[in-house]
Parts: sequence; structure tokens; C-alpha cells
Amino acid sequence: TVAEGDEVLPQTKLHLDASGSQTQNGVINAWEWSVVQPGGSVSTFSPSPYVEKPMFEANIVGEYIFRLNVTDSVGTKSCSPAEYTVVVTSSDAIHVELLWRTPGDINESDTGGDQIYFSVGSDVDLHFLHPKAYGAYFDRAYDCYWNNPKPEWGVFSPQDNPRLDRDDTDGAGPENLNVEKPEQNVRYQVGVHYWNDWGYGNAFTTVRVYIYGVLRDQWENVELRNDD
Repeated sequence: TVAEGDEVLPQTKLHLDASGSQTQNGVINAWEWSVVQPGGSVSTFSPSPYVEKPMFEANIVGEYIFRLNVTDSVGTKSCSPAEYTVVVTSSDAIHVELLWRTPGDINESDTGGDQIYFSVGSDVDLHFLHPKAYGAYFDRAYDCYWNNPKPEWGVFSPQDNPRLDRDDTDGAGPENLNVEKPEQNVRYQVGVHYWNDWGYGNAFTTVRVYIYGVLRDQWENVELRNDD
């Protein structure tokens, strides 16, 4: 079972539970979880896929198929895996995802580093501009990015402000940005900046734009060099 149910928002931490499993030959003493997740997702089970009740953070829009095999105390394994599907979808009017892969990073799912002297992965950043930025990235007021994650735009209502809900500094992403109720007749601009490759080389970036939960546009595997 999954405590949060079969439809959740991005960044939901799922609590998986194998305690309902049964055996005829003894007690269950081994668990093995696996997942088929959307392309670009590198999320992993915590603390591992070999515990009865792991957690899993579902960060990317799409379908996650979780599978569970168990083994009992006399070594008998499940005839077939139990399966549970979770769909991740966005309820906001605009949802933007940034993913990337860095071939020079052999483990893109690890985390760590002080982001001052070293990092365990490359750092690519998502930017979202209001027209008042006039195309100027890093604008103090009208560029929503890691250093300005919740700017005040529009008519002083939280619903028309963008939110950078996830900033990834050590490889693969995702970073995601959301706007609940966009301003009328406003054209926003999306950009990607390769902030620091940390010695891992070029990154291949993908941006997906969802409008009311529907994928409307995407750019896949765009190669960026450091500071592009």
C-alpha cells in the first residue's frame, strides 16, 4: 500500500508499506522494492529498497509503478510481485520542470557538497521571467530562480506569484516551478542556466511545460556547457 494514495502532487514523499504481505510457510523476513518511474527521474527508496516500509519522493509528473517481492523464512519468494501505481500530476495552471543528465557524473542520484568548494553533481538552474524583467536574467524582482524563489508579482495576491518549489544543486534535478493563477495577458519567459559544472562536464537538459496538468511543450536533451 501507499499511504498517500494513487494520485499525488510533485515532491510528495510516499510512504510504502509491505506489512500486509502474507506467507504460508513461515514469516516474511526479506523485502525487495523496485519502481518504473518517468524518464529523467532518479529518485531512490529511503533508507533502501530492502526494508518493509521505505519512503520515496515522487518529483516528476507522470506514472510511477511500484513493485514488491517478499521472501519468507524458508526462502520462498513471491510467485509474482505485488504492484501499485501512483500518478503524479500538477494542480497549478503552470508547472515547469527542469531535468538534466551529466555523463561525467557516474552517480546522479547521490546528494551532497557545500556548493562553495565542491559538489557531488552538476548545478543547472531554472529561471522564470516576468515581462517587466525585459529579458534580463537575474533581475532582482522579476526573475524567479534559486535566489528569488517566491517573488511578489501581479496584484499582490499569492495565487499569481511564481514559486520555485524545488532547487537541485547536485545533479539530475528536477527543479520545478509553479504558478497557480497566471496574470491575464502576460507572456512569461523560461530559461535555463548552467550555474556550475563542478568539473563533471557538459549537461543535457530537458524542460517540460504543463498547463493545468497537460504537457504542452518540451525541449529535450539540449546540451549546455558551463555558464551557458
